Amino acid sequence: MPARGPQYEEGHLFVAAVRVLAHREGRPPTVEEIAELLGDSREIAYHLARGLAEKGVLRLLANPFETHVEVADHLALEELSREEHGPGFEEDLREFQERKKKDRDEMSDFFMGDGREKKKKDKLSKMEEEFRKFRKSKDSGDD
Repeated sequence: MPARGPQYEEGHLFVAAVRVLAHREGRPPTVEEIAELLGDSREIAYHLARGLAEKGVLRLLANPFETHVEVADHLALEELSREEHGPGFEEDLREFQERKKKDRDEMSDFFMGDGREKKKKDKLSKMEEEFRKFRKSKDSGDD
């Protein structure tokens, strides 16, 4: 599924957040501030900011530490798609984050629980079995 660009409504909402924060802070807001205001993740906010910048709606002002956003051409919002696409980026991102959380939880359980100890015991018992086989073959070969 090709990556979809920002939709009309999400574009307007994002630009409104930029304007509110710029007014409140007296400077162009960071992408993280916009994400916090909108209740979105940083990943979603960066995705929307980049998409709106590509369409000419926003200008991204990046430095080594953060990315600020300012409105470049609010009229370019009218060029955004108004049609709904099935499950979008947000749903894909949510699924990805759930899978990552599950993986992190499994790793945590492994290292904090009995996983490491079980692996160590399995390895030792395998080594013992190989040693027994080696000894039997050596004892029967010496005769």
